[in-house]
Amino acid sequence: MICSVGIDLHQGRHRARCLDDRAQPCDSFNFQTTPEGLDTLEERVFQDGANPIIVLEPAGLPWLMVAVYLRSSHPDCRLVKAKTQKVAALRRYLRGPVKSDRIDALTLAKMPFIDPEQLDEIYLPPADVHALQRLNRQRKRLESDISGRKIRISAIVDGYLPGVRRAFNDVWSSPVRAFLRSRLNPFAVVRDGEEALHAFLSKATLWGKWGRAETRLVFLACQSVASVCELSRPAGTVSEEFFQDLQDEIARELRLMEAEEAESESLAHRIAELYQKLHPSDNLRTIPGVGEHTAPVFLAAVGDPARFPNQSAFANWEGVVPGARQSSNVEAKGLRMTKAGPSIMRMALYQAGDVGRRWDPQLAAVYYREMVCHGKNHRQAMGAVMSHLGARVLAVLKEDRPYELRELDGKPISRDDAKRLILSEYHVPEDIRRERRRRNRKIGNPVGAHSKDRETATYRTNEAAKAPQPVQVVPASRK
Repeated sequence: MICSVGIDLHQGRHRARCLDDRAQPCDSFNFQTTPEGLDTLEERVFQDGANPIIVLEPAGLPWLMVAVYLRSSHPDCRLVKAKTQKVAALRRYLRGPVKSDRIDALTLAKMPFIDPEQLDEIYLPPADVHALQRLNRQRKRLESDISGRKIRISAIVDGYLPGVRRAFNDVWSSPVRAFLRSRLNPFAVVRDGEEALHAFLSKATLWGKWGRAETRLVFLACQSVASVCELSRPAGTVSEEFFQDLQDEIARELRLMEAEEAESESLAHRIAELYQKLHPSDNLRTIPGVGEHTAPVFLAAVGDPARFPNQSAFANWEGVVPGARQSSNVEAKGLRMTKAGPSIMRMALYQAGDVGRRWDPQLAAVYYREMVCHGKNHRQAMGAVMSHLGARVLAVLKEDRPYELRELDGKPISRDDAKRLILSEYHVPEDIRRERRRRNRKIGNPVGAHSKDRETATYRTNEAAKAPQPVQVVPASRK
């Protein structure tokens, strides 16, 4: 009887290898994600009442429709996913440098016999949660593209028109965008005069009043650029005609950026609708630091909180726990995060945690202890904050009740009192921040340590790691 099935998925034909209870190959076939192909899968795998473990490697999207079909047709069938690194390592062990679809499928089928602890059940979220996940990822991509275009436009303008963009107070306000769209030729700006520039910028201002002092700064910057270009005219590289082509390039980038901004705004409305439907209590946003952007990310990424039996399992899933390197009596400390979970979840935890530590005394105490007492830098301290914040997110979703600000001893505290407590007791001095920005000294380099880990890790014996560590003296008022 078939006990394990490994399916190597592709855009076209999928390869399946079946193993019996002795981990010996008993069947092999190809199929497609079509009614006929799925019928073949039914006949070859679920024959004679068999209910094997199906092992998939969820790379790309071809796995989703196969997994959805198997889950709906065979609810008791155990669908598990294998980690890519584990599969690659096992394939190298079994077949060396040789790689093929047949070998990949066989490797997946052997995973339940070799390393069953590393196989996680495939979670298939409901339709609305799945849609929210995809919309969050799409908004993240759009925001990344918008940020990239802003960087590109800034680099071009600062390179060819030095000082012009800095003459504006808000570098992405409506007058600045109007200027970049049609007034990038400094020769034309100088010819038209300061009054014409002031009238143009005033008309482009959507709210408030445009001041003459601001116009003056922009006009002087254009004069400076025009003078430099005039002096450099003999080189023949930069001319008035060149600025016309540069104007078209920047205007095109602006149109693309504003189209992406409009799409991002439209996505935000749809995300808000789904979030309200799935989480009407909105208890997530009662956690300090969790706002309208990060709350839908947490809700979609977690999905069903009951699938995490405890906080440790959740922390391992989200990937904010440090790696481990130990050999004999030597143990590495300060290693990088495992980053095992979705990157969008970690980004949201970082953003929310950086705000939350300024309002939640318990998070502020964690950050203060890591920075001041344990000698960590900002990012290392934020790793601890992210872990604690993730535990709060899971608890709020599981219990579906509002989050309450509390002191370290558990007593409730108001928002204003919490802010005063943080400023008085858990404010990290600037001199300590400066010191932590410097690269920590490395102690030793054990054999086999990854080069990236060596940059931040320190190595001590197990006895030294367990012994009390020297800490910086903390003023009595902060103890």
